[in-house]
Amino acid sequence: MDKMNFLRIGILVLSVVAFNLSTLAQSTLWGWQAHRYINEHAFDYLPSEMSFFLEHQNYVRDHAPDPDTDSNPGNYHYIDIDMYPEFFDGTLPHNQEELIDLYDLSTVEETGLVPWIVEEWTDSLKVLMESGQWVDVWQIAAELGHYVADSHQPLHLTENYNGQLTGNEGIHSRYETNMINSHLSELDLEPSIGEYWPNVIDSTFAYIDLIYPYNAEVFAADDLATEEDPNFNSTYYNIMWSELEVITTEAIRKACYDLACLWITAWENAGSPLPLNIESSNNNFEKDLISIHPNPTTTNTTIQVSVPNAGFVSIRIYDSHGQLVESIVSKQLNQGTHFYLWDATVYPKGIYYCRLMFENGLQQSQKLIRN
Repeated sequence: MDKMNFLRIGILVLSVVAFNLSTLAQSTLWGWQAHRYINEHAFDYLPSEMSFFLEHQNYVRDHAPDPDTDSNPGNYHYIDIDMYPEFFDGTLPHNQEELIDLYDLSTVEETGLVPWIVEEWTDSLKVLMESGQWVDVWQIAAELGHYVADSHQPLHLTENYNGQLTGNEGIHSRYETNMINSHLSELDLEPSIGEYWPNVIDSTFAYIDLIYPYNAEVFAADDLATEEDPNFNSTYYNIMWSELEVITTEAIRKACYDLACLWITAWENAGSPLPLNIESSNNNFEKDLISIHPNPTTTNTTIQVSVPNAGFVSIRIYDSHGQLVESIVSKQLNQGTHFYLWDATVYPKGIYYCRLMFENGLQQSQKLIRN
């Protein structure tokens, strides 16, 4: 970590120590409680076909703060986007190499790297899924969540990150930790389903464009609250929350949503693979809902599925590495029994899995052997 980044992180920690030593362990960079909250609630925005992620929700939540204690540089956590005049006229290059050509490597590194760390971690997640390294997938998914959360915190996007340029010294920890921790349980996040991002870096800068203007409201609220309570007691924080509840809720909601989008993007770019233990999902139901005849097969086979209740259903075939090889159906089905023919002749010999998934996240799979 270079000297400037070391000093920057140090300011954040020291400002919290001055406020309350007992909160030091949960003080840096959005606050660890908020990081855990964002990682946990990103799962609410995943589509039903990624419901297997839920088995690892606790791990991804609990490891959200890990990047605050690892050996990676501090400039992974922020970008002082307002240091670039091109940001304000819409001509800032999103490609890191182009930006380095425009400025230089040391300037870009000093100004912060979080957009490209989000891009890099998303690509790493894709590679791990692609190669079946699922133990590592959950760790990288958690760390990606940390950097996504950081880049949705307005003060991580400005040179004036601690109010040092405007007489708002100490605002960083007051806003992102001391204020938000007591209100996390009150947040009302609108449910929806994330989407695939064709271009991760462009979408990352798009949400930075939306979040950065919140800084003006944070500083204005701090000025107002400090005037009423310069000792930063309960009156100060009540005013801060009253003024900033809307934008803070939106920033956290968007962080959850955008993290889900990145998980979706990595998964789809990897070919929509599944962990090898997909047969374990059979215990979601008291009886088998999939019947395959003949099985094993050398040519065609008939897949019979029972749909207990009308709704959206998907039936997909995966190979033994968890890679999606064919989507049989993905649509609204009526209650009852449905039959589908699978042409196995176009696939090599081996073990496959037929997976039945419902819109409520319940699923069942059946082994299928191609001789």
